[in-house]
Amino acid sequence: MEPDGRSERDEWGSFGKHAALALAYRLTARRSSNAMDPPRRILVVDLDNIGDVLLATPAIRALRRCFPEAVLDVLVTDYAVHVLRGNSHVDGIITCDKGIVAASLWERATLAWRIRRRQYDLGVVLEAHWGYAGFAELLLALAGVPIRIGRDLGKHRELLTAAVPVCQQHWIDTHLEVVALAGAKPDGDDLDFPISTDDETEAADWCRERGLTGSAPIVIFPGGNQHLISRRWGAEGFAAVGDSLARSWRAPVVVIGGPADAALAETVVARMSIPALSAAGALSLGATGALLRRCRLFITNDSGPLHIAAAVRAPIVVILGPSDPLVFGPRGTLHEIVRVPLPCSPCIRVGDFPDCPIIPRELCLKEVTPSMVVDAAERLLARTARPMGAARGD
Repeated sequence: MEPDGRSERDEWGSFGKHAALALAYRLTARRSSNAMDPPRRILVVDLDNIGDVLLATPAIRALRRCFPEAVLDVLVTDYAVHVLRGNSHVDGIITCDKGIVAASLWERATLAWRIRRRQYDLGVVLEAHWGYAGFAELLLALAGVPIRIGRDLGKHRELLTAAVPVCQQHWIDTHLEVVALAGAKPDGDDLDFPISTDDETEAADWCRERGLTGSAPIVIFPGGNQHLISRRWGAEGFAAVGDSLARSWRAPVVVIGGPADAALAETVVARMSIPALSAAGALSLGATGALLRRCRLFITNDSGPLHIAAAVRAPIVVILGPSDPLVFGPRGTLHEIVRVPLPCSPCIRVGDFPDCPIIPRELCLKEVTPSMVVDAAERLLARTARPMGAARGD
């Protein structure tokens, strides 16, 4: 969620930055003669991570409903592009490198030129971090997009033609407020995460090869964004919770994640006394969604998979430390939130992701115990399933 580098040189680079700003302001001074006409070409910009792009899908859907004849493209990083593949509300996807905000002047100018050539009428900035938002505002102005809407969040707010005020509310609601500036009305806050037949087959094959056919596993995700390690609960805690629930529910436990999470997933599996499986790095993002759709329960940190699970309506237990549940909590599915409300938490707020000043760090997560998570899981499982062997008094 947080771009690397916060200095002025990390935005456009000394002289290049000032030249880009001067050009952007000159371009935005020109008024479009048809600014009030319905847009024919729309570009949504969201350079955040997997979960953040997912949270933008209700707003994208609202734009499509409002402008069914328009070309609707989305600019995302290559890290999050898989979230939108198969989304029927999107016509085209433009990708850029994850580090575009801190890339060379040439790379960023090339991206602006690519966008300019497509002649968009409306640019929509759906960003949560000031660094990404500021870059997107400047990018759209340099690309000559006449109408640019977003939040009053970025460093170049004056480059937007309209903006909504910053408010500490769920990101879905804020994104919907942004597109409402263009006249788009929501049809709900459900997240769009299409799962293809190939995704289902991949997940089914993985389960069959490991003897899980017909099983509804308990799925655990101990990882999370590398920029925000402070959102991660400990591997030992996840292992203890996995053991407890595997015993009481006689359910298989699967630990998921991407390739970067493989070592952490193996650590959780190794610390469990009851055999568990790791799917980290073994399944595509779509197949992970298919696995979550068939799971009995999903236990996670604040993360991208949290919102994938919400999109497929898996029951969720989420452990929140510095994150505000009103902003980052799951929507659209049964869930339990486990957190310790310290006086300083939540400290991750809209546009601001501070380092924790407490020693030892992240006390709000360290104070969460395995028994707290197990109790939340048991409450949720009691609402959604029946323990295997319960009739025998197990």
